[in-house]
Amino acid sequence: MKKIILILSLFILSGCVDPFLLSYGGGHLIDDMQYWEHIDTKEKASLKTENDCFDKVNENDSFTRDKYGQCLYDQGYRFRTSNLLYCFWYMPEKCKDYNKFR
Repeated sequence: MKKIILILSLFILSGCVDPFLLSYGGGHLIDDMQYWEHIDTKEKASLKTENDCFDKVNENDSFTRDKYGQCLYDQGYRFRTSNLLYCFWYMPEKCKDYNKFR
């Protein structure tokens, strides 16, 4: 047991292992920390709604978060995060782009 703790400590100190990612089980859970919530019903945006906006944005131009966020915002959805670490540690650039859609 001491060997495992020592090896894990060395990996964390060397930067090979991110302890925050370990606590959330990996990147797929980090993506679940952000969502779009309808302002009236408080329901999360369905995959169909998100895909429709994605297709609409990609129709003529390349994808931009600004156009995608505006599409969802116009339909009554607001950007939300379920964890403070999402904006401050994991995805600060995404939060910076979507903050105007809160």
